[in-house]
Amino acid sequence: MKRIGWTALALLFTLTSCGLARDPRATPRPAKRSTPTPALPAPPQTVEPAPPVLNVRYSDEETKVPNLLSLDIYPTSEKDQPVIIFVHGGGWTNGDKFPADAKPAAFNARGWVFVSVNYRLLPEVDVIQQVKDVARSIAWAKQNIAQYGGDPARLFLMGHSAGAHLVSLIGVDETYLRGAGLSFGDIRGIVSLDTQTYNMAKLMSNLEPGRGGVYYNAFGDDPKHWRRMSPQTYVEAGKDIPPFAIIYTKSEGLGGRFSKQFYTSLQKADVHSVLIPALEETHWEANENFGLPNDRVSDIVFRWLGELLKEP
Repeated sequence: MKRIGWTALALLFTLTSCGLARDPRATPRPAKRSTPTPALPAPPQTVEPAPPVLNVRYSDEETKVPNLLSLDIYPTSEKDQPVIIFVHGGGWTNGDKFPADAKPAAFNARGWVFVSVNYRLLPEVDVIQQVKDVARSIAWAKQNIAQYGGDPARLFLMGHSAGAHLVSLIGVDETYLRGAGLSFGDIRGIVSLDTQTYNMAKLMSNLEPGRGGVYYNAFGDDPKHWRRMSPQTYVEAGKDIPPFAIIYTKSEGLGGRFSKQFYTSLQKADVHSVLIPALEETHWEANENFGLPNDRVSDIVFRWLGELLKEP
């Protein structure tokens, strides 16, 4: 993958070390979080949004909850727009594509078609099947997004938490894309928003006692399986791995350490990547604030995406 110049942007990032891992999803999600800083006036829209198209099935496979094999599309009024496919988090056991907070409007305003994807959850399927579900949704977008104003040649992925793990695996292990009739060449870039699951073996051996339930539930206790489900395992030079933006927050425990290690491995493999500390935000805030007019992290990501779009 051709590199693009981001030295100036990289100077904006302050890298910090993190302590022992904590598991924010092992305890119930807080009912109330801190109120974001009041938003600055939104930038003028360059492209008008169109009405969303909700609950579109991307697979006819039988499932207990049909909505889990569906996606929501937030088109624009224009044609041939870049497409961002968002995958929600929820510890691989819960979560939903709707609502997607500020992200659909933020992407639409900048001329993007936004797609939010559901996938089947534990215990109905395992994590391997979840990755395959997401790959199927990408294949559906490749084949159908043009009728909603999207450019099938400019597909990008984004995920938060467990969703970040799923899109990161898709971005480094081409097996899942090939199974859906695609390749790395169909993905222009990936935004991984706050996960600490890049290296499962190291994560599992460093978790605080009693804090790893969500991970053992999702990945079991077999170190060979942990390695199989670790994005870090598949990073190699010469694979045409898509560019990565890797974001980590203050509340993901070992997320900072493993994010840096994953970033370093991508750099060594000559994969264009950028590491974005978001230490002013919690795990939940990083997702909910993304796309707000005064959100520093999303501003950096949008600039990064804009640079990728300049590539032929």
